[in-house]
Amino acid sequence: MGNLTTAGHSGPTSRKVATAGSTAPTNLADALFTATQQRVLGLLFGEPERSFYTSELIDRIGAGSGAVQRELKRLTESGLLTVKRIGNQKHYQANPDSPVFEELCGLVRKTVGPAGLGKSL
Repeated sequence: MGNLTTAGHSGPTSRKVATAGSTAPTNLADALFTATQQRVLGLLFGEPERSFYTSELIDRIGAGSGAVQRELKRLTESGLLTVKRIGNQKHYQANPDSPVFEELCGLVRKTVGPAGLGKSL
């Protein structure tokens, strides 16, 4: 991930500082979102008219189930996603009633690309 050093001391409050010769994020998506976030947002806001069930998202994203489920929980709790239980499955969908729905759809299209398989992934 480039040359990073820890400023100050080691531990939970230490911060990473780029050193000379390190590489900055190559695109906006990398600067704004982690790889898992890019894929989750890309699928859900790249196809906002459809819902995805949990295991489908995990399979398509290709990340660990814990990481995907944490993102889904965070996005649902913030109101960016809706979740509906159908049988024993949870279906997630971009929330069109979110005050930033249109902007986030546009941002995802411009940075992540369709279905979360954007330029950097």
